[in-house]
Parts: sequence; structure tokens; C-alpha cells
Amino acid sequence: MHFVKAFDGWVRRASVAQAGESVPRLQLLYELHCNGPRKMADLADTLGVTPRAVTTLVDALEGEDLVKRRAHPTDRRITMIDITGDGSKVEQQFAAFQQSVLDLFADLDEADAAAMQRVFQAVLKRM
Repeated sequence: MHFVKAFDGWVRRASVAQAGESVPRLQLLYELHCNGPRKMADLADTLGVTPRAVTTLVDALEGEDLVKRRAHPTDRRITMIDITGDGSKVEQQFAAFQQSVLDLFADLDEADAAAMQRVFQAVLKRM
């Protein structure tokens, strides 16, 4: 548990320091950038948060003109969320965050890196 808490804290700090966004905001923006417009409920499921949390994130991002709400093309009851602009800012932010993760493990020698990869793959299969 100690590692999980420490890594979670590091990820939160690194996302802001390197990408300029909180982890949830960065995840939402990246999801829209990679997969196109999404329903609010689908974003909540994908991000593993409540619909209310997505609404709060979208409200803030919309206020910064990073996302926009629009009606679903065939069902006006559904609100779609779309990223504004070309998404290059999101790509740059995510690349900066990815680089910070790579830098965290950069000093591992080849044997330790291979061992860590094997352990992570085994744990992922169990999850």
C-alpha cells in the first residue's frame, strides 16, 4: 500500500508539473482526443468516475474553451462532449506526462527494467 499511495501522489504532482493538468482532466482530454466525441455517461464509465464528476470536469474545461457540449446527432436527449481545436495541446501535455513517467524509471539497469516489466505484466493479468 505504501508504494501505491506514493506512486499515486507522484502521478498527481507530475501531471500538473509536466502536463499542466490534473490527472482526471488530462484523462478526459486525452480520451476525447483519441476517441472523438463521447456521451457524458460513456466518459464517466471510461474514466471510472461518477457522472457528476464528469459534469464538473466538463464545466471547467468548457469554461477554458478546451471542450464543448453539443446535442447528439440523432437523440437530442443525449449530450455529446467534444474537444475543441486540433488537439495538439493535449498531445503535447500527454507526451510531457509520459516522459516524466519514463524519467522516473530511466536509471534502472536492463535486468531490473526487464524484471519490473515481467512483474507488471503478471499483476496486470491478475487484475
